[in-house]
Formats: sequence, C-alpha cells, structure tokens
Amino acid sequence: MSRCGRVTIIEAIVLLIVTAGQFRAGDAQFPRVCTSADHISQKECCPIPPGFTEPCGGPGRGRCAEIADATVDDPAWKEAYKVDDRRHWPTVFFNRSCVCEGYFSGYDCTKCIWGRRGRNCTTEKLSVRRNIRHLSPEDVETVKRYFNAAKTAPSDYAMALEFYEDINGSEDFADVSVYNYFVATHYYASRATMPPYRFGYCKTEADCQIDFAHEGSGFPTWHRAFLLDLERALQEVNNDPDFTIPYWDWTEAEHCTICTNDYVGANYGDGSLDPRSLFATWETICVQSDPFYNATSRNHTKPCNVTERDGHVMRNPGHQDRKRFGESMYRLPTAAEVDFGLRFPTFDRRPYSKTANCTFRNLLEGFADTSTGKYRGDRYVNGTLIPGAHTLHNHVHLYLDGTMSAVPSSANDPIFFLHHCFVDRIFEKWIRRHKTPSNETLPKTGASPGHNRHEYIVPFFPPYSHADLFKPSTALGYDYEDVDGDGMSEGERIQDDSNLGECSTATWDDVLIYVVIFVVGFVTLIAIFACFCCIYCYICKRRQQRSGAGRSNWVPLSTSAPEHA
Repeated sequence: MSRCGRVTIIEAIVLLIVTAGQFRAGDAQFPRVCTSADHISQKECCPIPPGFTEPCGGPGRGRCAEIADATVDDPAWKEAYKVDDRRHWPTVFFNRSCVCEGYFSGYDCTKCIWGRRGRNCTTEKLSVRRNIRHLSPEDVETVKRYFNAAKTAPSDYAMALEFYEDINGSEDFADVSVYNYFVATHYYASRATMPPYRFGYCKTEADCQIDFAHEGSGFPTWHRAFLLDLERALQEVNNDPDFTIPYWDWTEAEHCTICTNDYVGANYGDGSLDPRSLFATWETICVQSDPFYNATSRNHTKPCNVTERDGHVMRNPGHQDRKRFGESMYRLPTAAEVDFGLRFPTFDRRPYSKTANCTFRNLLEGFADTSTGKYRGDRYVNGTLIPGAHTLHNHVHLYLDGTMSAVPSSANDPIFFLHHCFVDRIFEKWIRRHKTPSNETLPKTGASPGHNRHEYIVPFFPPYSHADLFKPSTALGYDYEDVDGDGMSEGERIQDDSNLGECSTATWDDVLIYVVIFVVGFVTLIAIFACFCCIYCYICKRRQQRSGAGRSNWVPLSTSAPEHA
C-alpha cells in the first residue's frame, strides 16, 4: 500500500512549474487545464470552455464560486488526518471551482448531469443496467471489448510518482490509462495515511488506517459515484452514450458462473487466468506495498507508482482460506442473506463504522453477521481463531481469492465493477423499500472522515457529496432490470419482515439511548422545579421585606401627646 507524505501533490506541481519553467503538469485527481501556475497559486479551477469567452461558460451555463468546506472536524478522528492531503476535500488543493447552472455539469460545465443528454442537456436519459447473464453473447462481447479499450486508452490524467520533497522533474509524473485511472482512484481513497515515523503520528499501523471509501456510512454512495463516473468514461472511450455496466447477481448460484472465458475469464488452479481469456494479459497496479515499518521509519513515503506492474489479474474462486475467513468461503452469499439485510429499516447508526450493529449498511458491506444482524470480529478461543463475519460485499471479495481479495487494489479485476453494480442494486432496493431521505439517514456528523452526509466524496472533482448520491437511481439517470418502485423483483416476497435476528428486540444501544433520554429528562424536570422553587421563595422574601418596611414607618392616628400636670 502506498504511503502518504506530509505535503501535497499540488505543491509538487507548483515546485516543478517554478523550477522547470514550462512543464505539462500531471493532474493528480484534477483537470489538466487547472494545473497551470496561476490556477494552482490561486487555488482556483474555473477554466474557460472551448468556444466560450467566460470561465465556466458564463451566465446560463456556469459561474466560478467558492467551494464550501462541508467538513466538520471531529476530535475523535485520528491524528494522521491532520497530515492527509485528502482532508477537507478538495480545499487543500482548490477552494474555487465551477458551479454549473441548469442541467450542465463537469469541471467546466460542458457536460450534462447524470440522466440528461443533448446540446443543452434538456433531453432526459434513463438507462437500464441489466444482469450480465441475461445479455446476448454479442452484448457480452461488447462489454468485454469496451472494458479492454479503456484499459489501453490514454487518460487525460497523470499520476504523481513522488511527493513534494522528492520531486525532481517531469520524470516524476506518469501517464495512466482510463481504466487504470479508476484503479488508482479507488486505491487513493482506500489507502492508509502513512507519514514518516519521526512525525509521531503512526506509532502503530492502526493509527493511520483512514479509509474514505469503506468501513463507514459513505460506503454505498462512494461506490455509486465511482460506478457512474466509470460508466460515463466507458461511454466516452467507446463513443456509445447508451452503454451501461451490467451487474453480476452472485446469489443465483453457489459458485461463480461468470468466471469463464465467455465472461470475465476462467482460471487455473494457481489463480492465473486462462490465456484464452481477454483479461489474461491485464497487468495490475498499486498492489505491492512496503511493510508498515519500512514505510514509516524512512524520512519520506511514496504514493502508488502507476508505471510499475505488479503482475496479472489473479482469481481462484472458492479456494479462500476457510480457517482464516470461515467455512462459508467455499460458496457465494445467498438470496436469503440479501433479503435479511434488506429488512433493516435503519441505514446506519453509531459508531458508523464496521462495528455498527443492526444496520443495513454494515450488513451490505459485510462486517455484520447475516444471522444475527450484529458485528462479529475475529476472536480466539483457547488459542484457536474463530473468524469474524465476512458477509455479502466482503464475502464476494474474499471468495474470489486473488486480486479481488486485496480491497484497495481490487478494481484491477474487471469483475469488481460487475460485483459492485449488484451491490448498488441491493442499495437501490433498500432505498425504494424504506423511502427514507438522506437527511434522516446519513449522519450529519459523527462518522469517519469523508463519510458524513454533506462531506465531499474523496477524490472526485468537481466535488459532490454523499447526500447528492443518496436518492433513487432514476434521479441519477439509470434504473435496474427487474426492480419496481417499491424495491421488489418479480416473484419476490419478504418471508418474515419482523425477523431481524438478534436485533428483533431492542439492542443494548437502544436501551442505553432510552436510559440517557430518561435521565436527562428527569434531571431537566428537577432543575426546572428547583428554579421555580427558588423564584417562588425569592418573591415571598421580597414581599415580606416590603411588608416589614411598611410597618416600621406607620404611626397610629389616635395617638395623642401626654397631659402635663
């Protein structure tokens, strides 16, 4: 896993411009047009689109405006966050960008928002994502060809190979393909923050594990945005605006039915793909990493080197270590497990992490047990490991045993996107069934960095928040095959909506909440009563004082002077 230094890639670009004159800087998550010296020094990305005379296209299309920092710092966040260039995204790099009007979008307002097309983005577009097993052989070949084209098509982005203190020149930047850009993006969001040990932030590896895409409330919305961006990129590379990513319904069989050369490639016993598969020649990036001690004890750390190939895509479904991850690793998750997760009306709850109990999000991501609804971590009994829960999303990653099992770099395998398309379909079914808006579902504060409701999703630019993605998919321009308005599929029935495992009755968390509410309410009533008593006593005392003062000054009218002899 690559490590994060104390200085930003943008600072590195500035140094190169200053010291090397005319240099075509790398984007590092940002539009190339915004990497000029002026844009960087002003922290502004508001380019003038081709054919226009004003930034962002001008009135009727877009304007340049401040990027509101939606991050609410939490004292509970790890100290390493303070030196992470992903903090307060994207304001470490830019604090002004284009705000597009109407249905326009993009960093220069020349694209349409999801779900719109046409010259002025006025035509509605609703695409349907289909089950890959329902596609014709010709359509499957198209999917494979489109992915392969993106693997080799050059991207408009370049990735930095060093951080600021070690940049020497243009050789420290590298071009990347369209597909590999998305691999690097997923890695960029998932990697740990790894400043050198001498800065004192990382005494242990856990001190610097900050994941902006997983283990938190933003997991479903992060990957929803990721899929939408890749889908658009595949449309553009292949000049096919109607293309959609298909999903792999892994509940249809115990074993991987698309792990054949007709789909994503068959494999040998050692995990290598059959040479006849289109994806057998795919090389991986961002897989190898220095051990934690090596990365943090040196004076500097390095990001992922996208020019280094770490091998080829590996996959060996059903052969994951069962002693380490559980006996269920021989098979894929079942429809009953998905149904169990969909019953939960609570999207997420504190601590909004992988240890959350009785929530749809943690069941979907796969850290909660699909029989109890509660988090279950690894534990040891008499020295023997009892594996924790690895369900649904996580289960599939582990079951495939290979490139997919290392989550930060798992996007190297094209099956990643078919898998996550199905995960998004489950998320969509939950949204339609429970119809809970984002302002009642996503935490405003209290989640891990980058996972709160209005925080911008790292590292997408121009920025959009988790709340922007937490809505029915039809509002984002796409739908799923065989999912109705209530999140149900043909022939599907919820067997027992009241069966929530160990969450069917109030959890200790709920009990604690009620106790706290009761205690706070009781103390408040006592305080109000005490205040009332004090006020009453004060009023009585004042009345007595005024009454006493009146008697001391009173002289009876019948009193006369004494007679004199």
